[in-house]
Amino acid sequence: MKLKNVLIAVNDMDRAIRFYKEIFGLEVILDQDGNVIMSEGLVLQDARIGNSFWIKICFQRII
Repeated sequence: MKLKNVLIAVNDMDRAIRFYKEIFGLEVILDQDGNVIMSEGLVLQDARIGNSFWIKICFQRII
């Protein structure tokens, strides 16, 4: 099995993008509504989006 993508939930998207660009030399491939795909398969997600997604999933299963 080969690892293809890694998703990291971040609180400050601009800071995270800057970090991965400066430290690892990654580039933004797609920036769309709180989800950013960077080169080398890194995906950054706004933590608020991830949190709301998991809250919906959990409550759907409870109700």
